[in-house]
Amino acid sequence: MIGELFSYWTFGLDAHASGEHNLRYHPVKLVVWALVAIAVSAVMSAVRLALFGEPQAGWTVALFPLLLPLTGAVAHKPPRYAPALFWGLAAGGVTAVLLGIDVATTLSSFWAGFAAVCAGFLVCSVVFAAIARPHPASPED
Repeated sequence: MIGELFSYWTFGLDAHASGEHNLRYHPVKLVVWALVAIAVSAVMSAVRLALFGEPQAGWTVALFPLLLPLTGAVAHKPPRYAPALFWGLAAGGVTAVLLGIDVATTLSSFWAGFAAVCAGFLVCSVVFAAIARPHPASPED
């Protein structure tokens, strides 16, 4: 799965390279990869906190893995990917802001922001996957 993740994220020799954009894209994969990206970001953040303490600036580098699943999904151009991206980003942004406001009262400022952003990316991926899911071919096709 790790090899497939890197191939998908880096647009390696897969269905995208052959011009068959929808062959390997699947909404469930997008959500699973978003969860994997959140886990990778959490580990990166925890290691950075353990080594350097609470970050003052530059902590957003740990959020880079969160961009990869959605970037890969958009690159595969599934059906309705433009409106899916718009509504996904809108839902993810609203989730991140509202959760950030709510969680900021109970966690440290770093983890509150991190949790809110991760939740926003997850919601964005779920909404994108729901809107851009491929429909099964009809028997007439």
